Amino acid sequence: MWATLWPFLPPERFQHAHPLCQAVKVFHADRCVEFGITQLRRDLAARPEGRVQVCFAGLVEVVVPVFRRGALEWVLFAGPRRPGRDLRDVVRDTQPPPSRTVWPKRTVLPEPAGEAEAQTLLEALRQLAARLERWDAERERSGARTHDTPRKDSFPDALASRLALIRRFVQNRHTHPVRLADLAETLRLSESRAAHAVKEVTGRTFIELLTEARLRTAANLLLHTSLPVLDVSLRSGFGEVSHFHRSFRRRFNVTPLKYRKRSEREKQ
Repeated sequence: MWATLWPFLPPERFQHAHPLCQAVKVFHADRCVEFGITQLRRDLAARPEGRVQVCFAGLVEVVVPVFRRGALEWVLFAGPRRPGRDLRDVVRDTQPPPSRTVWPKRTVLPEPAGEAEAQTLLEALRQLAARLERWDAERERSGARTHDTPRKDSFPDALASRLALIRRFVQNRHTHPVRLADLAETLRLSESRAAHAVKEVTGRTFIELLTEARLRTAANLLLHTSLPVLDVSLRSGFGEVSHFHRSFRRRFNVTPLKYRKRSEREKQ
């Protein structure tokens, strides 16, 4: 679910870092997770067109889900804003408001969002969701074509084209079981020649590229989800959790669990 988009985004896009929300989370992180993640994912199936929601701290967000094959693929957010007086069709958190919220110094509270603006934002996110669905479907079809029915004239023997193809292959396939032989088939090369081609155009081995992509996805899952380490390992493409631990510690000089806890302390 998560890794389909993360390889294409810069790291700063992987978390909601607005200062207003960060200020609320200092004292009420569990309540934010319960309303903004746990309840939201449970309720989105009944609201595939999205919704406008107001959290317990009184902040407005516009939310639109993206489903593919009946499963929740992504969730798009816009906000936060203050609720306008005419804001009507909203989902409100039923928890009591926080007794203490410290806004950052010199923070300018956003202008209120009224009903008209909320609906405009909702429609904008729906259009973005539709474009993302088309992009992902085309990316998937393209990956299937290059893997299943490669053509000699599709891949000119230019280093730039080969580099782009190798990178796309790793991005699209790294969360699944994949071998050098699969890449060799895509490149229409022998396995030994494919290994040489990868080293030639990237300066790294196929295993090194694959492991780096999986570790990048795993790090993002540790930082921005509450998935157990075992699930993080499997969703990142590592078949064995022991191999995941060794690779992660070698790359980050810390265990996956300590990596997550250190990040949580830095956010406080």
